[in-house]
Amino acid sequence: MNRLLSTALIAPMVMAAPYAAAQSVAEHPAQVQLQQNVDAVLKIARNRSLSDQQKIRQIERYADGYLDYQRIAALAVGRPWQQFSPEQKNEFIRSFKDMMIRMYARSALMGANDAQVKVLPKVVAGQNNRVEAFTEITTPGGQKYTVGYSLYKVGSVYKTYDFKVGGSSLVTVYRNQFAELIQKEGIDGTIATLKQKGLKQP
Repeated sequence: MNRLLSTALIAPMVMAAPYAAAQSVAEHPAQVQLQQNVDAVLKIARNRSLSDQQKIRQIERYADGYLDYQRIAALAVGRPWQQFSPEQKNEFIRSFKDMMIRMYARSALMGANDAQVKVLPKVVAGQNNRVEAFTEITTPGGQKYTVGYSLYKVGSVYKTYDFKVGGSSLVTVYRNQFAELIQKEGIDGTIATLKQKGLKQP
C-alpha cells in the first residue's frame, strides 16, 4: 500500500507521467484539468536542472491550487473533526500536509520517472458538482493499477479531496490511526505527533 499511495500521489499532488500527452482522452472538464496537471508537473519532475527538493517545492506550490487539504484532513479524521477548534484545524491541516510530503514526495518523484500514467476515458458524475476521474498507472514491471480521484468543482477548478488505489481510499486508510491517536493523546497530542514523527505508513 505504501508503494501504491506513493505512486498515487504522483497524480493529485505530483500529477505525473502520462506516456503521451497527444494520447488525450479528455472530454469532461475534470479530465481536461487532470491532463493539464499531469503535463505541468511532469515537466517539473523531469527537469534535470532542479534538485529533488526544488522539484518538491515547485510541485507543492502548483498542487496547492488543486488539492483541498482542509477537506482531505476532515475526512481523514472523521467525526472527531467537529471537536477541533479553528486554530487546531488549521494546525492539523498544515501538519498533515507536511507529514504526507515527508513520507511520499521523494518516492513519488521516483515514480514520475519510472511509471507510466494515462488519463482514462472514464468519469463518474455525482451530485453537487462532484465527479470521479481515473488514471491507469503502469509500473516498470508491467503491473497496472487504476487510481480514482474524487473531485468537486469550485468555480472553474476541480479540487481533489480523496483518491483511491486498488479500491483503498487514502482518507479511510488513515482514519483508524487518527481515531486511536486522538483517543490516546488528545487533539493537541495528535498534532504534536504529526509534527514530530507522523503516522505509520499504510
